[in-house]
Amino acid sequence: MTLKPVETLTPGMEQGLLLRAIESQVIPRLLLTHPSAPEAVPATVESGSESVRPAAAEVVEFTEIVLRGHTEAASAFMRDLHIRGVSAESLYLDLLAPSARYLGELWTTERSDFVQVTVALHRLQALAHEFSAYLNGMDDAATLPPAGPRVLCIAMPGEQHVFGAQLVGEFLRRARWDVWDAPGASESDVLSLVKQEWFTIVGISVSNLDQPEALAGLVRRVRRASLNPELRVMVGGLPFDEHPERAALVGADATARDGRDAVAKAQKLLDLAGQ
Repeated sequence: MTLKPVETLTPGMEQGLLLRAIESQVIPRLLLTHPSAPEAVPATVESGSESVRPAAAEVVEFTEIVLRGHTEAASAFMRDLHIRGVSAESLYLDLLAPSARYLGELWTTERSDFVQVTVALHRLQALAHEFSAYLNGMDDAATLPPAGPRVLCIAMPGEQHVFGAQLVGEFLRRARWDVWDAPGASESDVLSLVKQEWFTIVGISVSNLDQPEALAGLVRRVRRASLNPELRVMVGGLPFDEHPERAALVGADATARDGRDAVAKAQKLLDLAGQ
């Protein structure tokens, strides 16, 4: 069987993937952190009328605080709005969700780079968990923040099919791993991210292996760039389902058949690293 070559993403396509991921993955995840929030809210839908709602200027101010990495100030910003009468639902619908969309706009207009936006989106998710825990007194297990190591889930740069990486990320997230998603990331984006942030594992989803040397090269470069000298790399996708031995050929530490298997393999890699 002849495998189709990888289709290279243009910058505009990469931006489109990131924006779609923010709309379809990040924002619903932010909203679902709060038990009483709606299960899905389209980006264009306004929340119900509120006596007090965050103003557009406050969304911008809050986002700038998050971008600067001042998480304690961002947390205090949310609590202050809540004390002033903004409901929990409005904080999720009218502050966190618009903040995520605004981050996407900053990236598409090149006012912030990919790494800055990815890190800020992860901070938003952490703030959502923290605020939900603040509201619920940590009684609801669903509001607990991630307790496991940090893992970066990406698709092979140049591929448009990012669903596999997102699905694996969801399984790991449910197992309370600290999951970072980077849909549509270019190789330079990935290398910049692992240079600046510590990851225990990088997972790479591959839809075809027409050029195994390209994947092997990426694995080597990710290891060299990583802050973690003991970084572990997992690969997955159709090329490895029937031939798991290919993982070693491209320099990876393990492969997984699906999300459930990925959790088990990731834990095994973690245990081996601990030994």
